[in-house]
Amino acid sequence: MKEKKAAQVFAIIYPVFLYFVMTAVALSLLDYILPESVDTKLSRQLATSLVALPMLAVFYRKEKKEGGAKQTRIFFVLAVMFATGGCFALAFNDLLGLFRLVEYSPSYVQVEETFYTGRLMLEILALCIVIPIVEELLYRGIVLQRCVAAFGERAAVFVSAAVFGLLHMNLAQFVYAAVFGVLLAYVTNVTGSIAGAIAAHMAANLTSTLRAELGLFAFADAGPAILALAMAGLFGVAGMGIFMIWKMAKEETFL
Repeated sequence: MKEKKAAQVFAIIYPVFLYFVMTAVALSLLDYILPESVDTKLSRQLATSLVALPMLAVFYRKEKKEGGAKQTRIFFVLAVMFATGGCFALAFNDLLGLFRLVEYSPSYVQVEETFYTGRLMLEILALCIVIPIVEELLYRGIVLQRCVAAFGERAAVFVSAAVFGLLHMNLAQFVYAAVFGVLLAYVTNVTGSIAGAIAAHMAANLTSTLRAELGLFAFADAGPAILALAMAGLFGVAGMGIFMIWKMAKEETFL
């Protein structure tokens, strides 16, 4: 039994390890053609994500083949989760801002310098399209599924979310990613697909990008009353979205 559990834990860890090894190797090779600087960090991350994408897709296809698939209304899920992810991200980022977690996360400044470079189209391509796909393939498509096999479906939601948060490597992003990861894992479990998680992740990153670069959704600047109303409304919409997914999953018959 202990050997089986150890093998299951290893099965969870090694795709993540392989992903980071591949990323490190790709970054080393990029040093020869695209040396690291503030202006090239995001381009380099985009390139490494594209390199890792085929490997993760192969892993994910294997997981889907072994686990089977649930039938669900994919376009409904995509639309609901895009709205849910965007609203949740806006509200939860504002909530975390009240606790000033960024002040306890010095490396977060480096993250912002890497992501938000003033080149909006590159940021949308990298942060709002490619990176969400890659991360969802890894964390919800592979890690979550293997956590389900090792710990059961409910525990897997929290274990996979903790892994997702920890690998962001700073306090502010850990809290945000871990909580958001619970939502993404739950939706993946009940729909049997990472499509909804990808849509939510894309929307969350898009709202953050538009806020950083264009000053949109700056509710905190409008005063405490407006911020409180905005947060309540956004959390309400996000909660309704999760309820709709839960209701759909309860009503539908999955194979």
